[in-house]
Amino acid sequence: MNKLAAIIANTFLQTVRQPIFAILVLATLGSFVIAPPLTAWTLDDDNKMLRDLGLSTLLIQGLFLAAFSAAGVISIEIEQKTVMTVVSKPLPRVLFVFGKFIGVFAAVTVAHYVATIAFLMCMRHGVIQRASESPDPTVILLGPGLVLLMLLAASIANYLFDWKFLPTAVAFIVPALTAAICVLAFIDRDWKLKSSETTQELDALPAEITSKEMLKDIVEFRPAEGKRWLPGANGTLVRENWKGPINDADRAYLLGLSTNYKYRLQVDFLVSETRKLTTPDLLKAAFLILLALGVLCAIAIAASTRLGTVWTLLVCVIALCVGLVTDHYLEPLDAQGVRWAEVLYRALPNFQMYWMIDALSDDRVIPWSYVAGVAGYSAVFCGAILLIAAALFETREVG
Repeated sequence: MNKLAAIIANTFLQTVRQPIFAILVLATLGSFVIAPPLTAWTLDDDNKMLRDLGLSTLLIQGLFLAAFSAAGVISIEIEQKTVMTVVSKPLPRVLFVFGKFIGVFAAVTVAHYVATIAFLMCMRHGVIQRASESPDPTVILLGPGLVLLMLLAASIANYLFDWKFLPTAVAFIVPALTAAICVLAFIDRDWKLKSSETTQELDALPAEITSKEMLKDIVEFRPAEGKRWLPGANGTLVRENWKGPINDADRAYLLGLSTNYKYRLQVDFLVSETRKLTTPDLLKAAFLILLALGVLCAIAIAASTRLGTVWTLLVCVIALCVGLVTDHYLEPLDAQGVRWAEVLYRALPNFQMYWMIDALSDDRVIPWSYVAGVAGYSAVFCGAILLIAAALFETREVG
């Protein structure tokens, strides 16, 4: 385990110190700064375009980082013979491959984490669609303003202590943006504390709802001032924001409690309001993209045992493109019982399951059970690819 930990730590540091790592992270942050004005020219919902562009940016950043990082820690080391210092020791090559994968994926995770924070800030700011709207000063100050301050701090550290500018800038930006997004989670654009609840006035609590337990803690009913908790009383339905949007199953349960038209209409209003709190599902969508990047990292590691940087990148791009269309082309043939399509459909990575654009566009809530299922699929797929990578590296001449 000590050998594996040493390989992981060395690979992680080697990856984050590569100039391409910091360049891609800073380029991604810059793209999020210019994204709101760029997406202000659609004829539909500009913020939807902003969200789609943001998720695409997360995926593209990870794709390039996975390919360049994997090539940098394996194929370039093989070309320069520096890998001999490791494989000449009594160390199984399969352990070497798995250590390289974990180290690269850890570095990609750090870059994805920073980019996800920038994406959430971008969505918090939104697109200015009317002349009457003004920029959000909290996001501008705690987003681009703070990043510029950290770049200045990295420049000073480079001048005074001879620290490398790009890795230092990333090291400063990570904790700074973490603190900034925590602050933005609790304040609004006027620097005031945000409300922690979503509410909807209820004309009358239906007679069918006779106890608080029937609401199953999905929502809370608060009677109007001076009234008691009784069927027929007017009041407010309350959903605590930390619970996230009301999903389809909970919505169906609440609607099924009564056939009263006004009650059902007001419940639907509450559901629609909670689904405007998009942050929980954006985080799930970003996490699913991270899982996709894990599969791409494994593919990049396997490719880099035999190929150079350019070819490794090309293999990753092809794998991503093929994985995004397997549902469209192979799934219908698989359903018809075509044998070769069945084999390919299960052997190729299905990247469509990581892509939540359609679900977010329809205001659907992404279930945690789905996220867990995709995580399991990713773990199995990564393990299989890494075993192939270990077999390829086992027979590779490195001397």
